[in-house]
Amino acid sequence: MLLIIILLPVLTGLMMPHFPSGHRRGKFFFLLASQTIEVSLVLFSVLSGKIYASNIWHLTESLTIGFKLDGVAAVFCLLTVVSWLLTVLYSYEYMQHEHGHEANFYAFLFISEGMLLGTSLSADFVSMYVFYELTSLCSMPLVLYERTRKAITGAVKYLYYSIGGAFFVLFGIVVLYDNTYTLNFAAGGTLIPGHHTQLVLAAVFCVILGFGTKAGLFPMHNWLPTAHPVAPAPASALLSGIITKAGVIGILRVIFFVAGADRLRGTWVQTTCLTMALFTVFMGSMMAYAEKNFKKRLAYSSISQISYVLTGFFVLSQEGLMGGLLQVTFHAAAKIALFYIAGILICLAGVRSVERFRGVGRRMPLTFACFILVSLSLVGIPPFGGFVSKWFIAQAALDALPGAMAYIAPAVLLVSALLTAGYLFPPIIRGFLPGEDLPADPALRLREPWPLTVPLVILAAICGILGFFPGFITSVMQHIAGSVL
Repeated sequence: MLLIIILLPVLTGLMMPHFPSGHRRGKFFFLLASQTIEVSLVLFSVLSGKIYASNIWHLTESLTIGFKLDGVAAVFCLLTVVSWLLTVLYSYEYMQHEHGHEANFYAFLFISEGMLLGTSLSADFVSMYVFYELTSLCSMPLVLYERTRKAITGAVKYLYYSIGGAFFVLFGIVVLYDNTYTLNFAAGGTLIPGHHTQLVLAAVFCVILGFGTKAGLFPMHNWLPTAHPVAPAPASALLSGIITKAGVIGILRVIFFVAGADRLRGTWVQTTCLTMALFTVFMGSMMAYAEKNFKKRLAYSSISQISYVLTGFFVLSQEGLMGGLLQVTFHAAAKIALFYIAGILICLAGVRSVERFRGVGRRMPLTFACFILVSLSLVGIPPFGGFVSKWFIAQAALDALPGAMAYIAPAVLLVSALLTAGYLFPPIIRGFLPGEDLPADPALRLREPWPLTVPLVILAAICGILGFFPGFITSVMQHIAGSVL
């Protein structure tokens, strides 16, 4: 079953260049049907309650390629397949405005999905490393799609940073191979008792830094604001909302399933990583606040918001892990929606800079209504979804961190929330004011095509409904976190 879940999107992507040209609607229904089946397979696997596991290839006696569906994998797989389904629907309308090879776009989009699912479902360190690398290689052409100078620069930078981060991870794997009783993931960690040396801690730190490159952790963050804005809006949405989470998966696995939270708690690794994450939260928000290009502003925002997740993980407590997993979910919904909005603004109004938002909201009321909802969630205004995740992260820091850090962490998160409001709310206000750039007459509304707005409305509803009624999702995440710690 797990192998089918990974192979289906890969095979779908490989078929795209061979699909008859001139049959755009047929291609769309094929992609939609394929992704609907993919969502059904993942839902069936998760709801069945079974823990699927399989080894498919033995590299050596101790090195295998294997998959396992546990609670952590279930969260990331569900986020991935649902996000891809919504993006397929959104892309049908959006890609008509792009001048390029649409078949190649869908090919790499679906292959990237398969590689990311492989990363999420990996049962051991080697499998995850292989699929993590393939995720980077297969998603890079999405950045390169427009083939402009900026696109080439962004793609090359993305590739260089990804490879650089992978080298850090590889060093960590080599060291940990001699200091763990197995490279398979196991809750609580697999370090051999007594092998708690500084070299092992350095290896764990290198792995975190390497995977942190994909997640935008300082100082390996600089590729995001270069790569994300140049990709088509559907690709930018998935790059920022989902594909960067490949790094988050890697960090979660090495902390809680290889090293073990108990062995890292109180060490220089925890202090250093927590400091880096908090600095990234603040720095990303500051850079987003100063940026005028809307898509680039959202890319800087992702740097900050993903580090909320890492902050929760680095607290090394059950409540922190639960808050981090909630933030993974709510950030994905809000940030994908915001990149959808950026794409709608580009397609319908030709607007890329926040300085040209004046009057646009009056012409696209549904888009801007969703803009308001997802922004409230991303800032963390109660009772929207982002508030729930950030509350648990701040509470975990107060409860579990020692000394001044227990108060510094929530303070940084609060300042970042204020900065987030500072870079999201003014464009909304500007959008409803009359201006010279676009007419203010509400009668001159732009047609908002349903393939663009339906996915947006669904994501905005998720941010609202799960925030107003958080009981179910918090109980699920609490159960998953409890099974890990």
